[in-house]
Order: sequence, then C-alpha cells, then structure tokens
Amino acid sequence: MRLYAIMSPAISIALLLGSGYAHADDSIVVTARGRAEAEIRVPDTIAVYGPAAIAAQRLTTIDDFIAATPGIFIINDQDPGTNLISVRGVSTNRSQSPSIAYIVDGLALPDSELFTLRPYDLARVEILKGPQGALFGRSASGGAIAMTTNDPGPDWGGEAAVGIGNGLTWTADGVVNAPVSQQVQLRLAGSYRNSDGFIRNSFLDKKVDGSISRNLRLKAKVALNETATFRFRLGWANEEGGAAYISSGNVTGLYGGRLSGAALTDPFGDFEGRASRTWWGAQASYEQEAGDGLLFTWTGGYDDYHKDFVEELDFRNDKPLTLFGAPLFPDGIQPISQPVDIKAWTSETRLTSRGDGPLRWHVGLFYQRLERDRTDDFGPLLFGSEALRAETRSSQIGVFGQASYDIAPQVEATLALRYDRDRRKEDTVGTASGTTVAQRARTFEKWQPKLSLAWRPTDHLTAYVTGAIGFKAGGFNPLPGPTDVWQAVFPAETTRSVEAGVKGESADGRIRLSLAGFITDYDNFQNTVFLGNSVVLSVPQVDVHGIEASAQAALGAGFSLDGGLAWTHSRTSTYFTPNPTPEPGEPAILNMSGKRTPNAPDWTINSGIGWQGAAGPATVNVRLSVAYVSRVDFEIDNILHSPGYTSVDGRIGVSHGAWTFDLWAKNLLDKRWAISAFGQQQLPLLLGLGPDGPFDSFTINTGRQFGASASVRF
Repeated sequence: MRLYAIMSPAISIALLLGSGYAHADDSIVVTARGRAEAEIRVPDTIAVYGPAAIAAQRLTTIDDFIAATPGIFIINDQDPGTNLISVRGVSTNRSQSPSIAYIVDGLALPDSELFTLRPYDLARVEILKGPQGALFGRSASGGAIAMTTNDPGPDWGGEAAVGIGNGLTWTADGVVNAPVSQQVQLRLAGSYRNSDGFIRNSFLDKKVDGSISRNLRLKAKVALNETATFRFRLGWANEEGGAAYISSGNVTGLYGGRLSGAALTDPFGDFEGRASRTWWGAQASYEQEAGDGLLFTWTGGYDDYHKDFVEELDFRNDKPLTLFGAPLFPDGIQPISQPVDIKAWTSETRLTSRGDGPLRWHVGLFYQRLERDRTDDFGPLLFGSEALRAETRSSQIGVFGQASYDIAPQVEATLALRYDRDRRKEDTVGTASGTTVAQRARTFEKWQPKLSLAWRPTDHLTAYVTGAIGFKAGGFNPLPGPTDVWQAVFPAETTRSVEAGVKGESADGRIRLSLAGFITDYDNFQNTVFLGNSVVLSVPQVDVHGIEASAQAALGAGFSLDGGLAWTHSRTSTYFTPNPTPEPGEPAILNMSGKRTPNAPDWTINSGIGWQGAAGPATVNVRLSVAYVSRVDFEIDNILHSPGYTSVDGRIGVSHGAWTFDLWAKNLLDKRWAISAFGQQQLPLLLGLGPDGPFDSFTINTGRQFGASASVRF
C-alpha cells in the first residue's frame, strides 16, 4: 500500500500527459548510464547543469550545485574537507565512507576529503539521486555527482575574470586554450580566492574563517589517429583556511536544543582552528573506436592529498579551563591536531556498444588502491600522553555491466549488475613510540543489481520504474575501552530502493517537468556519534520515502522560471541502543525508534526567476532565487537542531561584446542558522568544565555575501 501511494502520482501524470508531447530538436545530454544520451531517456532522477545554468545561477562551489538541487543536502563542518552529505534522507557523517560517489572526468575520487576542492572551468555537472552502485560502486548508495571539465578546443582563445566581495574577498579566474597542432590541443585553467572571512571570534576580536585557495589544471587532448584519442589532466590545489565552532553553554537545557536566537548570538566559548591542505593529481584516458560498433575506454589516475588541521579548545571567556575548580592549562587552551594523508591509485576499463540498435550495453573493470593516515591528537585532556594514528589501507575491485533492450517499440528494459570487493586493513600506531597498538582487517563485498523499465509513448515523454540495491563498506572505530558501547568494527550499510517517475517536455522544449516517488530501506545505517572521538553506532533499520518534483519554463519576453521541491520522510525503525553516558536517573538503554536521521531535512525547496533582454547594444541578465530548508537535526536523539530557514540570492549581469560585468549577492536577507552541531554532554570528561556546563557546540553560516566581477573573452 505504501509503495502504491508513493508511486501513483508519477504514474498518473505519465498517463495524463502521454499524448501531449512531441519531439524537440535540442535535448539535455547526460552520461549517467555510461554513454551519451538525452536526459529525458534515463530512468533516474537527474539534475543537470550546463555552462548556461552555471553562469546564470553563479554556481561556483559544490555547495552551490547541491543547494540548487532538491532532495540533496550538504554541510561543511568546522574544518575544511569535512563534509556531511545527505541524499534522500540519509547522510554521510564524519569518519565514514561517502554515501555519494564523486566523479571527475569519468573517474571516481577516492575520498570525501577531496569533494570540497573548488570546481572551475566546468562543462557539465550531473547529480544522480538514488542508489547508483551498479555503475559507480560501493560509495554510491545514495547517489552520484559527475563533473566534467572543459576539454581543449581547436581554437586559440580564453577568458579572464576578476571579482571583489565583502569580507575583503578577491577572486581571479583564467582559462587559456592553446592548439599546438591539429592533433595536439592544450587547455590551462586556474582559480584564486582570498577572503578575510565572515565569522568573528568575540574573545579574540577578529575574523577566524579567512581562507585562501589556489587551483591549477592543465589538460591535453591528443588525436593519435582518426579512431584513437589520448587525454591527460594534471591538477594542483592549495587551500588555507580558518575554522571555528562555538560553544554556547547548555543549549539542550536552556533552549531545548533549538539553535537559533540567543543560542547563536551569545556564545560561551570558541574553538578556533587553522587548516592547510594540498592536493595534486594526474589522470590519463585512452579511447579507441573499434569499428562502428564498439568503443574501448581506459581511465587511470593518481591522487596525493595532505591536510594539517590544528585548533584550540577555548572555553576561557576571560576564565581559564578548569576541572573541579583547578586550571587545567596555563592559559585555558587545549591544542588539538588532526592531520590527514591520502594516496590513491584508480583505474577503470570499459567496453561500450556504439550502435543505436535495440540492444545497448557496456561492461567494465574497476580497481582502486587507497592509503589513508589520520591522527587524532587531542592531547592529555582526552587521550593521555600519546596520540594514535590510524593507518588504513583499502583495495577495491569492481566488475560491472549494463544492458538496455527495447522489448517493444515504446518500452525499454535495463539491467545493471556490479560486484564490489573491498579489502580493508587498519593499523593503530602510537605516534610517539611507533608501537602498533592494534591491527584489524575486514573484507566487505556485495552484488549490486539495478533493474529499470521505461515507457516512452513519444520521444519526449518517459515514465519509468527503477529498483536498485547499493551498499557502503563498513570500517573501523577507534579502539573501544572496557566500558565503551561501540564495536571495533562496524558493518557495511545496505540500501534497497524503488523509484517511479515521469519526465516530459513540450514540443518546443520550452517547458520541462519531472516527478518521482521513492522508497528506500537502509540496513545498518552508519550513524556517527561524538564520544570523545567520532565513532559509528549502526542503526539496524532506517525507513525512507518521499516525493520530488522539478520544472523549468521559458515564459516568453525573456523570462524564465525554474523550481523544485523534495519531501523526504527519513526515520529510524525500532532502535534501542546503550546509553553511552548515563546520568543519574537515566536509563541504561535508550529508545531511539522513530527518530529523524541526522542532517536530513523533511523539506528542501528552491525556485528562481530570470530575465534576459537587450539594453541598447548590451545584453542584461537578471536572476532572483529562493531556497528553503526545513528543520535539520544534527544527532540521532533529535535534540540539537536548526529551525527551518530561507535564503535569497540575486544576480544582475551585463554583457557587451567580449565583456561581462556582474553584481551578485547570496543570502540577501542575512539570515543566520547553524550548519552543524554536536552535543558535548555525550562526553563525561567535559561535564562540569567551566561554569554552566555541559556545553553544546555548533558552526554558524557566513551570513550575507555580495560582490562584483568582470570577465573578458579573448
């Protein structure tokens, strides 16, 4: 009954509109199923952003793309590189494998630390929702984001842009396209951003979230012959940034966990940090056409990443950090260090059919070797004299295939299947002594099938039903003590999803609509809890269902309208868990049944209106967009939460010849909300530190941002 209720709206609309659409000459092209095809033919929910949408909506970060897409939600935590991603109700938390795959130029990034590197010079961004493990592997249980950077072209030219904004923010971007010969083409792109920041530390009386980012990318395209092409990409990025989160006394007791108003504006203490991270990577690909019917593709890459993160635990507020009335440190500050090192080797080989016959298929082989070292040096306050380093080694092998067949003139069936085997080892080593404290190893493996049926009564109307299974590998918690409630190894997470949807567009392509309903069941949902360190406590079952809709319309007279909404009901099923820090009078076992999952708002809504027209010899572009996010709970107990909030963005652009000038603003109304939070009352050692403990900690958004930019093509 629940399945029918979710699916029936999409199916009904498909039947209603089935005869009302005709073929349009232009279409949105995606590569979601391993081959270039019109987006409307793909039996999945996909959001696609091409160069025009990227420029019109001023999408400059991964946060921007996700904020413009209903049903997906991202939080950047207090340190750069740490992000919490929620897709259709279930999020990835700290210290876990991602729930969403991140693919750049056809190759999956090895770790979520790389997801927040600044994107630039993009040709297309595709966001796929729902399990995508059949093609993208064990870290795509919630979906996938595929970014395609611009290839070198046959003509000399480029673009340069500079910008200025509040927070003393300066930006510079540049692209140079250089055809060396008819066979060899090069493209050099770079991006620079420098900001003093927006969040002020009240005790130090200075902004603490300033940042600098520098990015370079060189791409080469070599036509080896008429049927073979070689591509090479070399990239480098360096970022330095401040990080801060705030403690505001006992928010749980004072405000019922509601992070708004006085809780945001009257903090008790500050955590101030500084991060520096550097990445470089190389990627090569080879394409060979084998006659008219086959395409062979190999893509390989190497990533090298290092992050230093140091912060100061500061509860001073003009008072030293104390324990039972005695100062713990001379100035009340406890330094914390969390360096991360990542090295990864990735390779994928595919064989794809190129014909337009009734059978279309591809098969592939994937391999990835990941080395990840992380040290959590919280000092003597938490761990004694010696910090521990987790040295994780992972080897993943994936074999996959997909076939689509036209079982009738208007009906297509698609079957995809992937087998993933992920062998993980972790050594826990003392950083001072070099002693190996523990050695653990585990193999996670899973078959991930996906089956779709698509009905196309016309070329530009598709109704579909898709079922898929995905999984996310398990992992290793910090070593538990005799009284700790967590296990040393947490299990893999499995998803089972069914989706029904309809996509359509008008005969002239001026109106596009989509509607989808889905049900997803999660086994062993990996929920992160802060208990002196981040640990995973598996939730046996999470039930998710929801509806998503989107629309784009060219209204005439230069006006355009777009919008989308997603309602997602994500709740734990029957769930009893040991109380990690029982207080007097509290039960030893907690009932967490029926709780909202963390970082998973019930509603996400976005809309925008734009206008383009002539003003003498110039072209004017205007856009106003609004986004709404309902209540966000940050922990599975549903105590610490941010009320719903609305953000308004705007842009005015003027183009004349090769020049473009922009005025832009984000969060025009200067709304403030918490973007992440955790309850330190979970940590007994911090109870009673300073006056009015225990403390709850959170990060706030940056407030209003605005600026201007100018660019020129040459």
